[in-house]
Amino acid sequence: MQATIPEHGVHMHTHEDAHFVLVLSGIYISSARGAPQFARAPALVYNPPGTTHRDRFIDGRGSFMTVSMDAALLDEAADFRTLPPSASMLAAPVSLRSAFVLAREVHGGADAALLEAGAWELLAAASGAQEGKPLPGWTWRAYEAAMDLAGDPFIRVADIAQELDVHPVHLARVFRHAFGCSPGDLLRWRRMDRACTLLREATLGLAEVAAAVGFTDQSHMTHAFRERFGITPGSYRKLMFQGYKTVPGLPE
Repeated sequence: MQATIPEHGVHMHTHEDAHFVLVLSGIYISSARGAPQFARAPALVYNPPGTTHRDRFIDGRGSFMTVSMDAALLDEAADFRTLPPSASMLAAPVSLRSAFVLAREVHGGADAALLEAGAWELLAAASGAQEGKPLPGWTWRAYEAAMDLAGDPFIRVADIAQELDVHPVHLARVFRHAFGCSPGDLLRWRRMDRACTLLREATLGLAEVAAAVGFTDQSHMTHAFRERFGITPGSYRKLMFQGYKTVPGLPE
């Protein structure tokens, strides 16, 4: 989802159910234990049932995924797992990786069974994770670079590695360990996400959308879009213009 409420418009509120928040872009302010003053994406927060907080995005700008879990289901799971008793930022790579993989499944329109399985994987990872060896500091810069540079059709993973002064093989290994995908996967995800946003508007033609989001041409975007979502960009746009708020299996 995209943040829609201005920073000053977020007031103290309470969540009855437990929920995870995966920050995908933007800067997040959270009162969770272990959270820095300003949490940069990607970041994962777990809020147990009954959490009262005022977590928010700076300037009301950012994207995120939430996974809510009924308190009764959580009580059943608590018989064999231990989750943080208070709101906490989850820094263990296994937790972040599980959340990120689930976010990619949501974005790709996975079926309900896969999404449910991913949610249980996230719960298991969060409750059983050990902090272990911390990720290199440049991991977050690599993520930001992939998100920010996705619109450049000539960007290569080797360019990101060179900017960070690490070997591309080392970058790929650490990236997959942290996020459950390759840097190339994130570049494609980001391009598809931006393409969907622009296709919902009427200001750019299909070829212009393709160029704006980093595809070499319209044909390249059409092939990638159909492969990912089973529908062409033109058909997606037509459905949006016909008044559909959402299309099953595609991002809103």
